[in-house]
Amino acid sequence: MSLGFDVFVVNPKPIPSAVPGFEEAVGTATWPPSTSTLINDDGGALLVDCLITEQEARELAVWVKSHGREPGYVYITHPHADHFLGLPEILAAFPEARPVALAESIPAMEEQISPAYMLAWGGFFPGQLTGKPVVPASLPGTTVPVGSSAATLIPVGTTDTGHSSVVHVPGLSLVVAGDVVYNQTHMWLSGSTPDSRANWAQALDAVAALDPDTIIAGHRNPVAADDNAGRQIGECRRYPR
Repeated sequence: MSLGFDVFVVNPKPIPSAVPGFEEAVGTATWPPSTSTLINDDGGALLVDCLITEQEARELAVWVKSHGREPGYVYITHPHADHFLGLPEILAAFPEARPVALAESIPAMEEQISPAYMLAWGGFFPGQLTGKPVVPASLPGTTVPVGSSAATLIPVGTTDTGHSSVVHVPGLSLVVAGDVVYNQTHMWLSGSTPDSRANWAQALDAVAALDPDTIIAGHRNPVAADDNAGRQIGECRRYPR
């Protein structure tokens, strides 16, 4: 079995708009399309991010099983709940999997599952979210084994939120980018500042310095290609400007 990866993509999801008159003027508001990535080698596997609703997490688990994989780890790239509220369904399907994140991101993840935040998330996805959210454990170090290979976890600071990170697999010339890179879908800039946007630009520089052939964005147009890293980085540099 050789080192490889595959990507699970969910389409945009309708959500209630918080902007008065939005639906009448524009149409149905949507949550952006999202991805989870499975990296595997020699029978070992790593799942990166696991979506938000119970239904799409169950579909993700079925998809992972269709690859004949039992992920040893589930890594969460950053503290936005739409990347980890699916964890209970994944752990039900793969009870031996270890959900992990970098230590500095754990407090923000705990905040994301507080009653106030869960009420807010539930307003976007009524009746679709777990009632027993799980926070990943703190990962010692910055590598995760994947069979006979390993993935390197690289913190990049603030992008669309603080404590963002990417997953680098040099053997695949691959970066799984979480929300550091978006791929032909709107970038989340609500609440951003000149300083946060400057840090995001530095994070994109850090990804570019890895010189990947392929970038898997945490949010991407379902029909967009992953294998033009330069295009994706260039578009994300231009978007805030």
